[in-house]
Amino acid sequence: MFPAPIGGIPLPSEFAGSLIFAILYGLLIPVLVYRLWDRRSRTIVFFGTILAVFERTIVLSLRTVATQRDDWRFSDGFLKYNQITLGLGFVSIGNDLVGLVRCLLVNPTYGYGDGGRYDESPAAATKDSSFQAPRVGDVDRPAERQRCRQFSFWMLMFFLSSNIPGSVAGGMFQRKYFENEQKAHLMMNLRYASSAVALFLISVLMAAAAWSRKYQPRASHKAIHRLFVLGTLLIIVALYRLSVMHHTTPAFESTLAGTLNSPGAKASFYILHLLPEWLCLVILMCFNTRKTFGTGPVGDRRGRDDTPEQILKRKAQKAKRDAKKANRENRNADPERHSDSIPLRNIATSSLLIDTRLTGSGSR
Repeated sequence: MFPAPIGGIPLPSEFAGSLIFAILYGLLIPVLVYRLWDRRSRTIVFFGTILAVFERTIVLSLRTVATQRDDWRFSDGFLKYNQITLGLGFVSIGNDLVGLVRCLLVNPTYGYGDGGRYDESPAAATKDSSFQAPRVGDVDRPAERQRCRQFSFWMLMFFLSSNIPGSVAGGMFQRKYFENEQKAHLMMNLRYASSAVALFLISVLMAAAAWSRKYQPRASHKAIHRLFVLGTLLIIVALYRLSVMHHTTPAFESTLAGTLNSPGAKASFYILHLLPEWLCLVILMCFNTRKTFGTGPVGDRRGRDDTPEQILKRKAQKAKRDAKKANRENRNADPERHSDSIPLRNIATSSLLIDTRLTGSGSR
């Protein structure tokens, strides 16, 4: 007996389900393109989400084709690819939640005035952010900010490390290992480890958001509620995976109970695995995540606060940009004044030429 693949193998009976979800994921691609094109919502914080949109569209399209082709359905290569991507999809979205939580925790720590460093925050680079700007009396909290950055860094490292056992386990779905009990046992443990670690890390991120709501006065409740929804959807995926990993199968094509190829198992896979992931992507793509979490274009990329020299350099660059912007606005506000300047110069030049000719003709 070998561990049953999550979602089973693509059977002809699930052609409609695969096709519908391939279309649903594919419809997110135009939204994604718009978010990347519009500078008001463009941010690289959800890079994993971008990959998930394309990856899910591709794998479900291939799965739809495999429901009608036996050579694809029983291919070791397709089975490995299918299991690896299914295992890493919700983890990649969790990676993006780390970047969002980092902005959520860091933005409220900046204080008022020049000493408050608010211009360094990602929220300051976000127009109409859901985070309130510091007011008089709001003190800067650099130590808390640094702890939040260290916490986010290690959370990102742990999320990335959880990909390793999942990738190894997915790559072991091969027929040559089917009668190898040692390989089967190892693969089952690796799958459990990957999903369990991801479940724990998502729970920690939600706990961090709850801490922000309680202890950070200027925390964005809108961003916190959004994170709770996203975290809950990902937890559903993780719990589903953990609940079905104990199932085994005598053959990949078997439809016996417990092989995850039965109609009920297929329905559970689409409802509890693919649907929550799709809803996460809809929330991240269809709403302005940059504005909600105050991420700016790149999120909170600083490992530590700027030095005095970096602050002076940044302010000089900002003053230069502001001057150029004001100059452009002045030109746009009074175009006739600037358009008339050239004809006036031409008139003066023409008058000078006429005077010169008249003087020359009078002397002759």
